[in-house]
Amino acid sequence: MKEVIIGKEGTQKFSISASRVSRQHAKITVSDSGHWTLEDLNSTNGTYIIDDNDELVQIKKVEISEFTRIVLADQTSMGFTFYAHHILEDDPKNYKTEFLHVLQIHDKAIKEKTEIDAKIQKKNMMRYLPGVISAVIGLVLTLFLPFHQKVYGVAVTAVFTALLQAVINIYLGKDSKLKKFNAKYSNKLICPCCSKPLTEIEFKNQMCSRCKAHA
Repeated sequence: MKEVIIGKEGTQKFSISASRVSRQHAKITVSDSGHWTLEDLNSTNGTYIIDDNDELVQIKKVEISEFTRIVLADQTSMGFTFYAHHILEDDPKNYKTEFLHVLQIHDKAIKEKTEIDAKIQKKNMMRYLPGVISAVIGLVLTLFLPFHQKVYGVAVTAVFTALLQAVINIYLGKDSKLKKFNAKYSNKLICPCCSKPLTEIEFKNQMCSRCKAHA
């Protein structure tokens, strides 16, 4: 079993100097069977985890995973945020495992984004539907209605086209998949060391341009 006290005077190998972090803030326990537990040690400003919904949840004692993001005090420079895995690193500057984890999240996000874009593109094709239907109806009315009734046919076609366009716009406007995608991944695709949002170039280079953490 591995037990690590996290804080400004903790037993973790990486240093913490953030002002709102207690001297012995929290404890992480890794059992011989691989179960991870996080426990707050009556810290002044609290211990939190970022859950799967990117919600900040205050804890007293909870089971976590190796890649749970832990927040001591808060997410400002006065607090400290890290992946639980980092207690396993002998070299505090080594973020390879965490960076690879973020790269896996990025790969998953790219696949989801591609699927969403394809679905949105298909739905956007519906924007052309009113014009096509209008043209077909207009052609049919021109061919088969008597001359004196064609003006009514044009009016009916215009009203029908406007109504269909309105319905389609409402339907397309309700697509919230892209919004949900951004909410899901915006706070996950960040550097595991300095929490900087990573760009596509940084993902390609597999290195954070600010702190130089890398895979």
